[in-house]
Amino acid sequence: MNPISELKAVARPWRKALLASGMAAVLSLAAPLAHAWPNGPVTMIVPSSPGSAPDVLARKLSEKLGSTLKVPVMVENRPGANGVIGASAIATAKPDGQTIMLYDRLVMIVNPILLDKLPYDPAALQGVADVAGVNLVFVCGAKQPFNTWEEMIAAARAKPGELSVGTGGRGSVHHLSVARVEQHYGVDMIDVPYKGMAPATVALLGGEIDCIVSGQETVIDHVRAGTLKVLAIGAEERSKLLPEVPTLKELGAPADLLVPTSFVIYVPTGTPAPVMDEIHKAMSDALEDDAIVEYFASRGLSAAVSSREAVKETAERDAAGIGKLIKDANIRLE
Repeated sequence: MNPISELKAVARPWRKALLASGMAAVLSLAAPLAHAWPNGPVTMIVPSSPGSAPDVLARKLSEKLGSTLKVPVMVENRPGANGVIGASAIATAKPDGQTIMLYDRLVMIVNPILLDKLPYDPAALQGVADVAGVNLVFVCGAKQPFNTWEEMIAAARAKPGELSVGTGGRGSVHHLSVARVEQHYGVDMIDVPYKGMAPATVALLGGEIDCIVSGQETVIDHVRAGTLKVLAIGAEERSKLLPEVPTLKELGAPADLLVPTSFVIYVPTGTPAPVMDEIHKAMSDALEDDAIVEYFASRGLSAAVSSREAVKETAERDAAGIGKLIKDANIRLE
């Protein structure tokens, strides 16, 4: 064997050993990234009151996630200021995925448009995934003299500025829906803002206001009990929960007059991509559970998970449309 061949023969085992050790090092680095989240208890912030649509969604999701991930997933309600309080909390949280937020996509879009100054930078929040869609309904007290959408509009026209409609606060999707109804029909209603639709529903049941715009999940039990009545739903098709309720489209109005929205999981910007991937996967896995999907459906929520890219694209598209509505209706928040 010549000297070069001898040298190669000696080097070959060492080269194999180095390659093996190098591969082991790579795998040891990749292993933590494959399980980048969670690293302890997770807090899910909900910027609305208990019993509201995002709260109902968050609590069911947290149960499933806690069971699957083997860590506590705690829901923390931070209602008020049209989601600003909760959004501020997530915007300033450590970007490690241990604090996440579930809230209305449109609220996060409209606040920077409605408010001249925010206590947080909107760019400090990043959407990870849509998790559920919701179509709104127009609901009135059972004792109201009108029983149809047409009768309600006629009553609003007959007495401008007298029909009171409870919403989840100025700038909420409910408030924007009222503004769209006023624009479309040329009527004048009174927007009565609450810190979420749960307290608004209580006020409606107590006769303090005439109607509300709400997701089905907050009112369905009261509708079934006969204490509230639904006049219309903003959707392309009738609801399986409320099959007797006509859609706005059937009534000759735009289907999105009551503005549809979705609930999104947000994290602080700067959260590592592997962590966001893990969060997205956890949400996707949870919403493949038939029991979860059926539960959401029973509350009028449609379970669906989208990509981060889709969340961004939808937000950009809706910002243009909602921005025009806000400008045309001259809606501002102090």
